[in-house]
Amino acid sequence: MQGCVCVCVYVCVSTRAHVPICVFTDAMVMDEKVKESSVLATASATCSYSAHYKDHPKYWCRVYFRDYCTVIAVTPNSTDRVALRDTGSQLIVTVSCLTKEDAGWYWCGIWRAFARDDMDSTELVVTDHRGGLARDFWSGKGLSGNETRSCRASRVVHQADHSRVSILVICILITGLGIISVISHLSKRRRSQRHRRCKIFARSQKTSQASSMIPIHLQTSH
Repeated sequence: MQGCVCVCVYVCVSTRAHVPICVFTDAMVMDEKVKESSVLATASATCSYSAHYKDHPKYWCRVYFRDYCTVIAVTPNSTDRVALRDTGSQLIVTVSCLTKEDAGWYWCGIWRAFARDDMDSTELVVTDHRGGLARDFWSGKGLSGNETRSCRASRVVHQADHSRVSILVICILITGLGIISVISHLSKRRRSQRHRRCKIFARSQKTSQASSMIPIHLQTSH
């Protein structure tokens, strides 16, 4: 249900010294307290705020209790499924390719340096009334062409990223094993060389002792 949005920018009160004192009120207001969408569809939220905060960073986070909110995206950046657009008076959030796991409580927030962040929440309800679309993701049954292509492309990008990470990990492991093998081979080679040198030295010592005893034996026989 679309409600009426009222944003209070600030209230100025003149003191006896005729100096206006401006007190800023809570500025972030979510357009709807409950949003309903379906699996693989798109959900949008519009968070209106005071123009005083147009240059402040805005964010989209998820949790029931605001003090433990996990930030998903921060302006001006977006993620593969969560797009943020800051107009200067509204933060427009678009979440695409929804799954059942996306259901829950979300918050729009304004980062403030010397005060508690101003936030407002909405509950996202994700239904699966299209019948098994989450399980039959690649079939595209019941989806429009744009939704099918968009969600498939997102899935392909995810798989490509995971594949690249997996290949990188495998390459690192293979390189590490190769380095360990080379170090082990060099260590064995050094030990073998030392052992060979010891054998040669021991043999030369025996030969030297034997040759030094021959003249003594001849002098005794004379």
